[in-house]
Amino acid sequence: MNIQEETKKENQKTILSSSYPLWGGTLLCIFLSGFVFSSFYAFSIIHKQKTEELKEAEQIRQIRVGEQLEARKRLSSYGWIDKEKGIVHVPIEEAMVSIVKEYKAKTPKASGVYLPGIPRPQEPK
Repeated sequence: MNIQEETKKENQKTILSSSYPLWGGTLLCIFLSGFVFSSFYAFSIIHKQKTEELKEAEQIRQIRVGEQLEARKRLSSYGWIDKEKGIVHVPIEEAMVSIVKEYKAKTPKASGVYLPGIPRPQEPK
């Protein structure tokens, strides 16, 4: 029986020693597949965030374009600001021209700040 027990133990040792690479390969496959799946998951999350950011950026761009068009329309049109007070808005080009004409029509005056000892100019009467 001794011989049978020894052969039985040897067979068990060879079975165990031959199954180590199988277990190692199985664990390696499990870890690699987990790594691959987690990599794909992380990539999909990052891609989804980038897509959402691009959509949000496009919405912001459209809002800004709309605001710019509205501002340009308002700057180039006539309209009432306050009817009770009689305040209107005019196109910006006309407003700039009228301001320049208004200031060209005025005569320049001294600022009113004089250094001591310098005679003051006589204002026309």
